[in-house]
Amino acid sequence: MLRIAFALYRQWGYNIFENILAYQKIRKDFLIDTLIASPDHQFNISENIKKQIKTYIVDPNDTKKLHAILSKNKINVVFWYSWSWIVRKPLLDDFISLCLHPSLLPKYRGGTPIQHQIMNGEKTSGVTIFRMTDGIDAGPIYQQKPMSLAGTVNDIFPRMVAIGTIMTKNIIRDAINNNLTFIPQENFDKYPPNKRRTPKQSEIKLEILNKTTYEQLYNLVRALLDPYPNAYIIINNHQILIQSVKKYNVIPTNTIVISYNKPIDFQSLKNNNDLYLKLKDGYAKLVKFKIG
Repeated sequence: MLRIAFALYRQWGYNIFENILAYQKIRKDFLIDTLIASPDHQFNISENIKKQIKTYIVDPNDTKKLHAILSKNKINVVFWYSWSWIVRKPLLDDFISLCLHPSLLPKYRGGTPIQHQIMNGEKTSGVTIFRMTDGIDAGPIYQQKPMSLAGTVNDIFPRMVAIGTIMTKNIIRDAINNNLTFIPQENFDKYPPNKRRTPKQSEIKLEILNKTTYEQLYNLVRALLDPYPNAYIIINNHQILIQSVKKYNVIPTNTIVISYNKPIDFQSLKNNNDLYLKLKDGYAKLVKFKIG
């Protein structure tokens, strides 16, 4: 019987795991034996899951311990879904290690791919599942499916889970039937890996507001909702975290407008819910924000 492990960090990876666990009850010809999470994992593992699945909280950089767990449990396939650390040999050699990446590889390989795509104005993307190697998102591809980038990251993640679930079911069926095949990535060298975005890169500097379009601002805000570091501006050494904006060409009188080189009293800003940013092509109201 095919024995499977999931190694997870973010919520979307856990959601796919739950879907495949339900699928296991229908097929009954494979076994999800092992669940591995990092110490700072971003999901809650239910007590029911812990009773069903061998569950381990492991330092993601402890390759020796990870290998020992997978070997002891006789795992064949590992889904490193939403895992944010480098998976090293001998894990890559001794198990079929699979990764789900939210882009059409080799495009947008590397860190924070959804954010990079949205901020570059991409409207559509895709989901790629590939066999991991020691290069950055460099392994041969099992399957790719298209995916819309419309809406916020909170709209995109459920799409990714639905597509990823279907593709993972396909992998399991092919593995059971000894029909698991992979195709090398084309034009790989044309697409250097993107670096993972840092929290500092979420800052919108006041001096560039008059050069920023509403679409650019909107894309930044919708790409950086929780759990990512929100887009923010700094007023009088205070962070204003921006979580939703709306475009206005003309704004009401007696409102607070934030723009470059315009002094703002922070106390009045703090007590006012009608805050606007002056942009290149109009104004953006801060519909939802919080002061950090």
